[in-house]
Order: sequence, then structure tokens, then C-alpha cells
Amino acid sequence: MHLVGNNVIIRNFEEKDFDSFYRLVKNKSNHDLSGMEYSTDINEAKEIFSRYMKIKGSYCIALKPNSLMVGIIELNERGVTGGLERTRELGFIIEEKYRRQGLASEAVDLMINYSFNELELTELWAAAEKSNVAPQKLLVKHNFKYIYEVKQEFTFFGGEDNVIKYYLLKQ
Repeated sequence: MHLVGNNVIIRNFEEKDFDSFYRLVKNKSNHDLSGMEYSTDINEAKEIFSRYMKIKGSYCIALKPNSLMVGIIELNERGVTGGLERTRELGFIIEEKYRRQGLASEAVDLMINYSFNELELTELWAAAEKSNVAPQKLLVKHNFKYIYEVKQEFTFFGGEDNVIKYYLLKQ
């Protein structure tokens, strides 16, 4: 994958991205706001990073001038049968110090265009924690429509129940 925008590049993960990746996973706020894995243990973070490097549909958001990783964007399969073959779930996160600079918006725009024009998808879904307003606003800005919310129970993992809002974009 190699998508180029004005300020960001969406590309495959590279070994040099680990330090940036580690900053994302050791920030508890990222876990709380997006459900991203959380670990302050560098060895566990290396294992998580290794998995991300192998996951089909998981990409690095990097700054165009220097290719520095500043976030993650994903196109997750929603299923391979029952009409879901041409749908994906879009997920994204930007490192805290790079937020509010339009980078996530540009990355989402690149991924939307890629999804519908190259992959010929028919739908993109996205979800956001009910309390995480910033990605909800970004999704609406990109013409995603609020569909419903669902209570997600994580108590068996030692987490708290939370409400997820789902958004849909059809081309």
C-alpha cells in the first residue's frame, strides 16, 4: 500500500516505525478512546507491533516530508460471505501530539477514495466510542451517516462497559 496525499502517506508498516507505534500503545488514553491495545511493556509492544505488520488491511499513517509514523489506519474485513465481501470497517488513530492538524481527515479521505475506486467496495463502516466526539465529527465531515449505537461489554476482560456509535458510508 502506498497512498500519497498533500501531508500524509498511507503505507505498510516498517521496522523503523516501532518507536512511534510504542508511543501509541503505551498511551492509556488511546486505549480508552479507541480500544487500541495498551501496554507499557516494551516486549509486549514489540509482539503487538509484529502482529500489526502482518495484518492485512492495517497501515501506517506517516508524514509526507519525512515518512515519520504518526498514526494507524485500518480497513478491516467485516466478513467474506453474506454480502459483506465488498464492505470494510474503517479505523484510525493519530498520535496525540499530531492531532488537530488535519492529518486524520486527509488519511480518511485517501482511504475512502482507495476503498471505493480501487477496491470497488460498496460500503465502509466506522465506529467510535460514544464519549470520543472528535472521530465522530470527522466521520460526519466525510459524509458517514450515524446509524445506531450498541453497548459493548468488556467486563470479562476487566474493562468497563462502553457504548459504541456506528457510522456508515455508501458509495
